[in-house]
Amino acid sequence: MTDRLTQARLNGNKLGRASLMAMTVLAIASGIYSLRFIGILDNVWLGVDQGIRGVITAVPVPALTHMLIAPIALIVGPFQFFARLRSQAPHIHRWIGRSYVAACVVAGLAALATAPSASGGPIAGLGFGLLAAAWLATTIGAWRAAVRRNFVLHRLLMRFSYAMTFAAVTLRLQIPIGFALGFASYSAMSVWLAYTSWIPNVIAVAIYSWLAPARYPSAPPVATEA
Repeated sequence: MTDRLTQARLNGNKLGRASLMAMTVLAIASGIYSLRFIGILDNVWLGVDQGIRGVITAVPVPALTHMLIAPIALIVGPFQFFARLRSQAPHIHRWIGRSYVAACVVAGLAALATAPSASGGPIAGLGFGLLAAAWLATTIGAWRAAVRRNFVLHRLLMRFSYAMTFAAVTLRLQIPIGFALGFASYSAMSVWLAYTSWIPNVIAVAIYSWLAPARYPSAPPVATEA
């Protein structure tokens, strides 16, 4: 029984590391792709969807603030989940965490201000607004838990926070599917993307957090890789 439990943990750790690396690569690639929004400051709209252009034109300050700051959270976020970095360089972990929280709060507030102008209309705006509100709540909650040294709650809330940050990646991965399903534009499919880009992520994190203690009954309630 002990040998099987040990092997299960080893397999789980390998899968966890592979998943973390995949998440990191996708996050960095998506964050780099978002650099195209910098060109808008010089009136260069390379690769910017017409619907998104309309949003930026309607509310330029909050829209561009979100689009330029959110990638910072997306890129630095995965490094918060590297257990070796946490244990061997806790000061770096803390500074990355502060950068992540600051980026989430600024980008989240900007997203709230931008949501009513969503190119997909009020239904899409509601979905993106709910995402922004939940993103802010979990991120601030995770930060407060860390300050109070409640690291179990901190790690749990940070998982949920990054699940919503990672919506930037899942949204982009779903756009080709939307076109394949017959949607004519991003604006048309954003009525769905405003929900499908982040709710499955949150559900996946909830299931993982619930199952982790059951898979490793002698391990701490929160997995060390999270």
